[in-house]
Amino acid sequence: MNKQWPNPARAIFSAMGRTTADYRYAYLILIVHTATMGGLTWYLGVDPHYTTGTAYLRWSLVTIANLAFFYMLWLVLRMLLQGNEHPTRALKERMGQVLLANDRLAHAIHSTCIFVALIVVFANVKSTIPAISPFSWDETLIHLDRALFAGLDPYKVTGLVFGNIYGIVGLNFVYNLWLVIFVASMLWAPWTGNHTLRLRYILTALLTWFVGGNILAICFSSAGPCFVGLVTGDNTFEPLMKLLKEVDTETGMVWALIAQDMLWDAYSLNDGDISGISAMPSMHVAVSVVVACLAWEIGGIWRWLGAAFSGCIFIGSVQLGWHYASDGIVGGILALLFWKASGYLAPWSLDHSSPVPEPA
Repeated sequence: MNKQWPNPARAIFSAMGRTTADYRYAYLILIVHTATMGGLTWYLGVDPHYTTGTAYLRWSLVTIANLAFFYMLWLVLRMLLQGNEHPTRALKERMGQVLLANDRLAHAIHSTCIFVALIVVFANVKSTIPAISPFSWDETLIHLDRALFAGLDPYKVTGLVFGNIYGIVGLNFVYNLWLVIFVASMLWAPWTGNHTLRLRYILTALLTWFVGGNILAICFSSAGPCFVGLVTGDNTFEPLMKLLKEVDTETGMVWALIAQDMLWDAYSLNDGDISGISAMPSMHVAVSVVVACLAWEIGGIWRWLGAAFSGCIFIGSVQLGWHYASDGIVGGILALLFWKASGYLAPWSLDHSSPVPEPA
């Protein structure tokens, strides 16, 4: 006999209220992030570049809607192939099992809203960083990298292994895969049944993007190796950029150059949906380390895939001219620190006072 679920609307509203306490620290961090950045731009009289945040919001909503549609379409097709005589009724029962059981939909709504809001706030601020704090740290970061690598520019060290067609194209592929994996992690987290792990990931992401992606990026405003020559006239990375262009001419597969040109055009023309130049710290490395920590908790082969992925992102950030090595080191350390802190914060945030009702 099928389990009977309560009125869906009433059940969802009840679950939303019941689960809100689990996300109290996450919402608090998000509110502080928004208020801090909004207050800073207001105090400085800077007009945020809302186009980027609006574009990310639009793409997020379209992605969510499409995924929901294709998931229901897949369920209906599967039921029809199984010979189900009442696919509509079966779909309703299945959706009740998936969405209402264990307050899954409520947790997914909270998590997704937090992720989308975080992306929008971060994007608006990141695209405004040069107006808040003009690039001034590149020379210092170049010297710091040389101090860390025995007087050498780090790209010359990574170039010993990866400074060739196969190395550059391979790193470029993995570096572009970062967006896919990042989005996949944000889609996975809201629906996992492990509430503690979900909260830990959300809290780590909130702290990393707030402190690293906005606060430290403003304090240590820098353009990065691929843009430093255009910004300051420093030709330190001219050999690296020349190598990347030569490989791209031969293969047409150094997509990093396309993205870099697009970002430079958006910055120099103050136009474009996607904008925002900021090197320190590397959020690509920070996010890849957070994903690696998540994979380590899941266990098995995912541990080693996550570790390899974060290592490739760090090397790629240097070899593809996106970041100074110190950007990645700081980003990785931040991610590890916040993952550790969230390991304590997530269990405290969980509210066990209101049990989830079972279906009749």
